[in-house]
This record gives sequence, structure tokens and C-alpha cells, in this order.
Amino acid sequence: MTGKPWVPTRKEPMRRAPRQDRSRAMVERIVTAGREILLERGYERTSTSRIAARAGISPGSLYQYFPNKESILDRVVEVYAEQLRARISHAFVANLGTSVPEMVRANVVALLDAFEEDSGLLRVLYQLPETVDVQRAGFERHIDELVTATLATLLPRLPGEGAAPEPTRGTAWTSEVAGTPEPAGTSETDRDVGAAGSARAVGTVAWILVRTVEHVTIRYVLDQPPIPRAEIVDELTAMIVIYLRQRV
Repeated sequence: MTGKPWVPTRKEPMRRAPRQDRSRAMVERIVTAGREILLERGYERTSTSRIAARAGISPGSLYQYFPNKESILDRVVEVYAEQLRARISHAFVANLGTSVPEMVRANVVALLDAFEEDSGLLRVLYQLPETVDVQRAGFERHIDELVTATLATLLPRLPGEGAAPEPTRGTAWTSEVAGTPEPAGTSETDRDVGAAGSARAVGTVAWILVRTVEHVTIRYVLDQPPIPRAEIVDELTAMIVIYLRQRV
């Protein structure tokens, strides 16, 4: 053992997918055992023999589905990402009808709750940066899409937090959001260009917000700084709301 973290060049696939209830239950036990051993012993001391023993099966049964421990841990990370996606998606949808500050605050709290609930696995995964990149990239893309969709509902409400122009109005809409009238003689082509630019801007804002909030919430959970959780929520909420109002 060199002590170096596992650095995969690609995702490790399962040998075969379980098709019967009994085999699906066995795979679930293997993945659960892999997660437990990883948390208890870390990557270097996790082995297929230990995972098989914890799952109550023979190594041969394990190898029917997984070629090595890397493929098991890939599935552990995948399950974790799926659970996070489901939880955060639910929070985003549940908070769509609230005011902008309330929605932002509720989503920040949902992220912190999700990361804190499984801080042990989160800590192990962030000790393996090359490992988590494969799974984290997909997770981040999904969150990007969620935040971009959420921003599409938020942006028209930002100027007055009430009734607002429709976002499909392109340049006219973006001008009204900024508090200035649409220039006289604006053509339909100009409106289309403005709408496309607005869509790109939403994607940029979403990307920046996702990376900022993700980094702060994860580092807060992992580093455990002497800062009250409520202050983190307050400051992140204020930062996001101010940023949104200045960028649109």
C-alpha cells in the first residue's frame, strides 16, 4: 500500500445487474456493507473480503456482481448522490411558492441538512477528490438544472417581489427588471437576441450560485468552524438575494 488515494480513469461498472429479488437484496447488502466499511476503515483498509464478510456472503458471491472494491464504492457514491438529488429536488419544489428570501433560506437549510445528515460519508468522499469527481460532476449538473429552473421563476419577482413582467419578453423584460424602459424602435430580432442573452445570463448566475453555496455548505459541515449555523444561513441568504437583485 502506497497510501495514495484511488484515482480511477473511468467509472467501474458492475459485472452484471441483479434481475431477481434475491439477487437485488444481495447487491443492496453488498453496497450497504461497502458504505459501512468505508466509513469505519477508510478507503485503504476497505477490501472486498471485509465487505463480503459484513454482507454475510462469500467473496465469490460478491464477485458475481462487482469486479473489485472500486466498483462497489462507485455504487456507494451513486446511491448517496441519488439520495441527495431527491432530497434537494423536493426542497426546491416545495419552496417555489414562497418569497425570494424565504425560498433562498429554505434551500440553503435543505442543503445543510442533507450534508450534515451524512457528514461521515461526505468527509470520506472529499478525501478522495479524484474519486468523487466522476459522481460529483453528474450531481452538480443536476443541481445546476434545478437552480436554473428555480431562477427562471425567481427572476420576474425580484424587482418588487410581486407581480412582474413575463420573462419571455426578452429585452423589454430585462429592461423593466433593471428599471429602465425598452429603447424606442427595438426590433423583434433585438428582442430575440436579448432573450437569448438573458437565458445565458441565467445559466451563468445559476452556475456561480451553485458553486458558491455548495462550497460554503460543504466546508461548513466538514470544517465545523466556530460559527453558529444560523449565521451561516443568514449570511448565505443575504449574499444570494443581493447578488440576484444586482445581476438582473
